[in-house]
Amino acid sequence: MLLSACQPKSNSTLLVQLLWQGQPIDCNSKLLLGGQPWQLQQLQFYLSNFSQQQQPLLLQPNDYQSTELALLGSDCQSPGQWQLQFAAPLLHAPLEFELGVPFLLNHQNPLTAGVPLQQMDMHWAWQSGYKFFRLDLNGPQHDWSLHLGSSGCSSASVMRAPTTPCTAPNRVQVQLPYQDQSTLTLDLAALFGDFIPAADNSCMADPASLSCQQLLPALGIGIGGSSTVWALQP
Repeated sequence: MLLSACQPKSNSTLLVQLLWQGQPIDCNSKLLLGGQPWQLQQLQFYLSNFSQQQQPLLLQPNDYQSTELALLGSDCQSPGQWQLQFAAPLLHAPLEFELGVPFLLNHQNPLTAGVPLQQMDMHWAWQSGYKFFRLDLNGPQHDWSLHLGSSGCSSASVMRAPTTPCTAPNRVQVQLPYQDQSTLTLDLAALFGDFIPAADNSCMADPASLSCQQLLPALGIGIGGSSTVWALQP
């Protein structure tokens, strides 16, 4: 199972649920895009910099998260991780977090990195760093992908980490109202809108790509910078 929303939770646990048009989905679900059925191959993403009332929120370290960074989602070969474990209870106050890996952690070797940065297929190269958001779909005739990470990163080679921030960091700040026992939801239908995947329109975080220009604003990249895919639901 992709989701684990039926597990009991406390004020220090925040469940994460994947939706399509407001309904829960998993790796076995069929998503209709352009009248064609698509299926998840992989959906994983990094969340970091949690805070409430301008105070940092630390995570409880485990196999999927350090004190400041969590890898969520599934590669559809295993259950994956669909909850955040905080070190202290959440408050009835706005919850702030960031989609992405902080700059100081982003440009390192996944072979020697700590949890949760060891997964090779979530990494591009030392120069560009990690894929903050990876969505891969299988369609009736071809596959399709959206991979978001920093772009415009400068260093001596792709095997060298940059010393200054990339021109397009592509980290997204999100603020949502939290109430007791809320669930963090990610609605893929809000990401796609009327976009139709094709063999030649995958998005690899290139700001010049027409497909990225259509899709990334829903994640909060671009003018306005307000994501429409996240919500905290009772």
